[in-house]
Amino acid sequence: MERSPLISKSALESIFSFVYKLFRYALLVGISYIAIFPIIRMISTSLTTAEDYFSGNHGFIPPTPTFENYKNVQSYFDYFKHAKVTLAITIPSTIISVFICSLVGYGLGRYKFKGNGLVYAAVLFTIIMPIQTAQIPLTYYYRWFDIFGIGKLIGLFTGETFTVNLLPNLGSFLVPALFGVGLKSGIFIFLFRQFFAGMPRDLEEAAKLDGCNPFKIYWKVMLPNIVPVLVTTLLLSVIYYWNDSLVSGLSNLKMGTPIMVEVEKLITLQHGAHHVSAMAMQVEYYSILVMAVMPLIIVFICCQKFFVECMDRSGSKG
Repeated sequence: MERSPLISKSALESIFSFVYKLFRYALLVGISYIAIFPIIRMISTSLTTAEDYFSGNHGFIPPTPTFENYKNVQSYFDYFKHAKVTLAITIPSTIISVFICSLVGYGLGRYKFKGNGLVYAAVLFTIIMPIQTAQIPLTYYYRWFDIFGIGKLIGLFTGETFTVNLLPNLGSFLVPALFGVGLKSGIFIFLFRQFFAGMPRDLEEAAKLDGCNPFKIYWKVMLPNIVPVLVTTLLLSVIYYWNDSLVSGLSNLKMGTPIMVEVEKLITLQHGAHHVSAMAMQVEYYSILVMAVMPLIIVFICCQKFFVECMDRSGSKG
């Protein structure tokens, strides 16, 4: 007579499923903690007094929470002025960059032509190449901007090469975005290309039967079906332009200093003229960082649904 097992197969499967879920959630919580910890620490420190911070009497919850650091920061950090300059850079650059990158991604994903693979390889190369390596050439290029050598051609007749200085204005941001080489444009083109390549051909065939030309197909048929990637690239572009300090640092904008460039100045330079102690100033830097990144955190929280959906579908291919 066979002895029945102490634990049935279904019970073993239930135990295994429970342990797997527990491990998965534990791993998720751990990774989330690693990602969120710096933000929590930054916000907590910004609400901590200098005495508590340097005495070590503080943790995630400040013993005596205070907004005094934010008040002191206002005396030497004009947040709204620098945020206004950053918005003036971010909004038009983002709109232009996303539109151009979507066009390029549509062409690479839906049309087969000679050199398609080469162009796509060049796009991927721009993703892996750090922009810092091109800092000096970019400065030279933006200072003496000559599109397609037209300035040199004019110089053959006038005796002087015609160039445009893009550094004092938004040209150093808008012109690259217009030609599809703005900040992180390679990533955006890659995402658009993956989405467009995965869409069914029947949509295009139906649109062609209705008399749509290629641009109408892109504008009226394709774009409405890729809302997740549109929102995601808009979100990422806003983050990249808002956080940019390299190109903004190269530029000498007449309208003012972008917020992240000013933050770097405040962190790296000593401001002896401020009527605060050196200890208090170090704590106030956390308040400045919170003020600088808080708009991005709010935007990301509002748009994270589209971001997750885009990342989930970007690997699909038709």
